[in-house]
Amino acid sequence: MKKKDKARKKEDMPEFSFKEFTPEEGKIYEEAVNSLRQAVAAGKTLREAYDSYKIPDKELGKIIQADFLKIIIAERHFGQRQSLEEIAKSLDVTQDLLKNTLARMLQEVGITAANQFGQEFGGLVPKSND
Repeated sequence: MKKKDKARKKEDMPEFSFKEFTPEEGKIYEEAVNSLRQAVAAGKTLREAYDSYKIPDKELGKIIQADFLKIIIAERHFGQRQSLEEIAKSLDVTQDLLKNTLARMLQEVGITAANQFGQEFGGLVPKSND
């Protein structure tokens, strides 16, 4: 791999961090995810589900909404083997949104696995802000 390719790969990998919730935030998170799950199960689109449960803390709300979409992808795409096209249709979102979210999920899993490996076996730990 050329230096240019390595630099481009590094740029393609977005920075992310995992938020540690306070007990109160954890409670809000659980309630919100359960409410969103019920709304989607009742046939609401993703936007309608998001609109049906207001979270006063906007930053926490963004995290919950992003996580909820990841949960849906994990359950339906990996668990139930639904195609991204089917999921996009049922949630009334673009396939690109699902593809980008899935790519981010896989990056997060890779970084987490590498960090865990580094902690367990020593050596180099990838640089990230999580």
